[in-house]
Amino acid sequence: MNRFFERSFPPGFNYLSELKAVAFAFCASILFSLISFFTEYSAEKRALYIQIGTDMILDESRVMPDFINVLGGSLRILFILAALAFIITSTIHYVYYHTGSKSIYLMRRLPNRYEQHRRHLLFSLIYALIFVLAAAILLLIYYSVYINNTPEACLTPNQWQKIWQDS
Repeated sequence: MNRFFERSFPPGFNYLSELKAVAFAFCASILFSLISFFTEYSAEKRALYIQIGTDMILDESRVMPDFINVLGGSLRILFILAALAFIITSTIHYVYYHTGSKSIYLMRRLPNRYEQHRRHLLFSLIYALIFVLAAAILLLIYYSVYINNTPEACLTPNQWQKIWQDS
């Protein structure tokens, strides 16, 4: 496995620290997204009920806001980090050839002229894809929670279509 990493990063690059930093950013953004969505969702769901004494009674005349409004910016951090992870890490990898290992001339002499580009873009693309894939999975999870846990009397139809419509 180490051989794969060594062949996927610039020569002499400390890839472990980069992998740890990206993993930390990934976990922090997932946590932020979860907290953001579930805080907003629970507040909106709580607003559907009326408190009478110690009981919470569903007011069927109230309507739950659309899923896209409840979602808000919960996934935005993942997309921003995907773009940043790609731009920053690919730039760091590219600059490393000139300043860190000074292997830019070696890379230009290799028989495969795309080796340098593969090495400085591969993991940057992987990071971006992981963040976007996580956002897509979280979108499906959030939608499932919204549809399955919101009282049916308070839901408006076509929630999935409203996600894709221009607002």
